[in-house]
Amino acid sequence: MILAKKTFEISNIHSVEELNNLSLELNSKEQVSHIKVNKDNIVFNCIDIDALSHLIQNINKELIVKEVVDGQKRQYDFAQKKESKHYFMFKNMITEDDIYVLVKRLEEDQRYHDVYYDSQNKVLMLVSSQRDVLSLLRKELFKINPSIEIIEHRKPIRSQDVFNQKYLNTYIRIGILLVVFSLALITSKDHSQVTPFLWLATMLVLAEPLLKRVWTKLRHNNFLDEDVLVLCALLMGIASGVYVETCLAVILYQVAGPILTKVLERSLHKIDQAVTMPERGMRVQQDTSEEVSLYDVEIGDVLEIKPGETIPIPGVIVKGSTKLNTYSNTSTYELVDVSDHSEVHSGDVNAGENSIHIQVNETYESSNLNELMNIASVAPVYESKIEQYTKILSRFYTPVMVTLGIVLGIILPIVSFDEYGQYIHVGAILLILSGALSSDQSTAIGMLAGFAKAFESGIIVESSLGLDSVNAAQTIVYDRFDGVEVTEEELDLFKKLSHMGRTLVIFNDGPVALENDQYTIYNDLTVEEKLEKMDSLIGPIVYIGDSFKDIVLLQKSYVGISRGGLADSKVVENSDIVLIDSDLNKVYETFLIARKMRTIAVGNNILTIFMKLAVLVAVISFTALPLWIAILVEMMVSAFVMSSSTFILE
Repeated sequence: MILAKKTFEISNIHSVEELNNLSLELNSKEQVSHIKVNKDNIVFNCIDIDALSHLIQNINKELIVKEVVDGQKRQYDFAQKKESKHYFMFKNMITEDDIYVLVKRLEEDQRYHDVYYDSQNKVLMLVSSQRDVLSLLRKELFKINPSIEIIEHRKPIRSQDVFNQKYLNTYIRIGILLVVFSLALITSKDHSQVTPFLWLATMLVLAEPLLKRVWTKLRHNNFLDEDVLVLCALLMGIASGVYVETCLAVILYQVAGPILTKVLERSLHKIDQAVTMPERGMRVQQDTSEEVSLYDVEIGDVLEIKPGETIPIPGVIVKGSTKLNTYSNTSTYELVDVSDHSEVHSGDVNAGENSIHIQVNETYESSNLNELMNIASVAPVYESKIEQYTKILSRFYTPVMVTLGIVLGIILPIVSFDEYGQYIHVGAILLILSGALSSDQSTAIGMLAGFAKAFESGIIVESSLGLDSVNAAQTIVYDRFDGVEVTEEELDLFKKLSHMGRTLVIFNDGPVALENDQYTIYNDLTVEEKLEKMDSLIGPIVYIGDSFKDIVLLQKSYVGISRGGLADSKVVENSDIVLIDSDLNKVYETFLIARKMRTIAVGNNILTIFMKLAVLVAVISFTALPLWIAILVEMMVSAFVMSSSTFILE
């Protein structure tokens, strides 16, 4: 996971010369931005301050670095972190093969040493100075097998501790379950008064994990949480006398949890694959090439870039010549000829027929490619409109269903059990159905899948509101490149955009005036005139521009789309969507992805509501509808909508 940029201040600067040297060095780093030089300090943003420690300490070891958090400054310590020993255990581990793969990777990683896996006690031990070893190991293990869960223990594990924790407690639970279940079956034949209590005990033993979760939710006042409502429904099931089917419902509900988790993990894995950045490259040493992790490439190393590959780390060509597509950095469509001693940037594409060797002068962490990933990773911070609508629907839906369940399953039977006692079962099913709409979570996953699909297509979404809000646009304003003649590719794009059911307006700044009856064209307008025209257009407006002078127009629009990648940081900062691919058709593809993303989300919401209504009608028509059927339907719908939310990636 790429962290967002943080703000730092360097103080205790002793001279003007030192101040100038430091500012020049910081300006040369791609990962550093928003530098503000004061009389005796420098304030800037960067992703990883540790990557700059060598630079700062080389200038003056007495310089003080402080991180600015919510206006407060705290000193940053570059001192070597103390190594400590860590102990880990695993859940959901079917075979140890995956663990040995993890161990091998950790042994090859310089951040860890003394890595040892105790197969008898199922304990992984290692020594590291990293701050959050558990988080790093979870990320690495997820790549190997997402279903395995890793847990850290704060003290050494002894064999008897492992046995007591893993086996003895389990055997005790099984013994209690068998006893109360046997007694419940025996007493059921005689209709004993203790029978309901024995079945209640059986249900509670089966529902032990559920009880723990419910206790946690109740302590945090989450009374309408799905686990709390399902437990209430199960208690009502015992009260209504349907003992066996209530126990089956408990088992099915607890089986459904891991299944839905796997479906969720698979959906997130698809999204993760779509936004995977190149993490390996070919390093050349003494005329031999080896594939290495880009994170292990150091300044001065030589990388081989083959035709069609993207340059991951900036540097200088030391061998070979080719043509580069630099659109993602310069917004220029023309290919650039490069050869020995030519400087190249991360994000440039080798569009020629020859391989080139570049000597890198930065680290992979500070490259433009990682900057793009950082932009994309921030996008889901804000909820899109369709997510907001779904949550509003859930907020009204759950209280209404819970109220109906309480009235039918509790209040009416108390008033007259003989007349309304059968409605306890109906109330229990209503409580099961009252859980939060499964489409709530699937909508969020669908938004992430839309961002991933866009990222995969060279469309960077800076704001999650941006991609979804494209669907609400009534007018599309396309501002052409300054001084560039119109091409057939552009004319084809105008034709596609004009057939999307929206008003298309073209601001033409090219050398030749344009005319067309299918859409509106304004030739050679100033920025002020363009702003006036936008005021007269029917909103919301999607504005598509590319240069610094377009910033006020990007700000004025409902959704701002900029072309040219990271060519101008100010343009990027004021855009909702950034196109880094030189293919003009990506403009049209942005609208298609937004439309498909919303279609899938709306479809999942409709399916979820329809299936809940179908179960509701069935339970009203047939009051004996089993609880486990309601849970099965909920599980199947949830699994389907979570899986279908990533259809956009297929």
